Amino acid sequence: MKFYSIKLFALLSVALVVNSAPAISANIPAIAQSFPEVSAVYIGLLTTIPSLFLVMGVFLTSIIEKQIGRKYTMLAGLVMVGIFGTLPAWYQGSFVVLFLSRCLLGLGIGLFNRLLIEMISQLFQSDNRKKAKALGLESACEGLGGIFMTIMVGQLIKLSWEMSFLIYAFAIVSWIFVFVFIPNEKNTPQNSMTDSTDSNLSKARKMKSILLGLVLFAIVLLFINYNLQITPLLLEQGIGDATNGSNMIAAIATGAFIAGNFFGVVYSYLNRWLLPIAAMLAGLSVFLTSLSNSVLFTLFCSLMLGFAFRNIMPYFMHTFTSGGENIAKFGTTVVLVAYNLGATLAPYVSQLISTVSRNSSASQQIIVTGFLLGVLGCFTLLFNKYMTI
Repeated sequence: MKFYSIKLFALLSVALVVNSAPAISANIPAIAQSFPEVSAVYIGLLTTIPSLFLVMGVFLTSIIEKQIGRKYTMLAGLVMVGIFGTLPAWYQGSFVVLFLSRCLLGLGIGLFNRLLIEMISQLFQSDNRKKAKALGLESACEGLGGIFMTIMVGQLIKLSWEMSFLIYAFAIVSWIFVFVFIPNEKNTPQNSMTDSTDSNLSKARKMKSILLGLVLFAIVLLFINYNLQITPLLLEQGIGDATNGSNMIAAIATGAFIAGNFFGVVYSYLNRWLLPIAAMLAGLSVFLTSLSNSVLFTLFCSLMLGFAFRNIMPYFMHTFTSGGENIAKFGTTVVLVAYNLGATLAPYVSQLISTVSRNSSASQQIIVTGFLLGVLGCFTLLFNKYMTI
């Protein structure tokens, strides 16, 4: 089939919503002021708790998909994002409701996240080059959606922090595209038999997927830790402030968007060597940040980190979705669980680094993070033949 199709565009519109949960991070100080009686720990969880419930949604997808099909499972998830994402804008004054709305937002994203990757992969299952390009575009759209929604939050928060949650109404646009242009698919007895065959043939592959998932989990832990430490590092070095820190996050997203657009080309040249090269580039980018005495150079390092990381994510997606339908489901689940658990647990890695090194400075965090990413890059290089499935 031709590469660009209305189906692909409809699925890419959903990808714009996938990375929307952290977009309201800038609201945290204002929310803390509105709920002074609530612990800062619970306030901070508003940005990370969706990742935990996203994992739960990923596991629920298989059950719901069997009952109502892929299309309507995806539509149900988008409805949850649209309703519970915007809930704080039209029901205010209760932190419990706000917290629960964030949990259900993550659950909604989890319902369609795995299906999104699978459906894009299956459009080009017979053409690896096109599949790699499509997954790169999916990754790019995730980054683009994150940038767009973060910018919109910055504008809407001028009205009030509650109004900034209206950004999740964008899920309605994605819902319309999916409803109109994506056909519904259910498992037939023939499909179930094929899935069973895939499962019997892939026990060794499943174990390898889990081991590779642990590698991804470690990379995500360190990547998110950089995001947490970059603003404190700029303040510590005396070369920037919180605004510059936000610009660094935007630079990471920009690098991610560039990587997503060129992933198909990069993968066609580097293939199985892409993972170690990208991991070592990520480690070098982070380590150089600790030596920087210029906001501009740190901005460049952040851009390179985003570029490296968004080559790693679609690499795993492409690798894990090459095979039968049952293999693709399992592999996609491993990737999404590894990523979201890594994102949820990243703050504890920061505490562990501080405890082990007996140094809580941001520069120490960045040095150790860069070093460990480099070690992971060397590990994937040495055992490169095991880094594919």
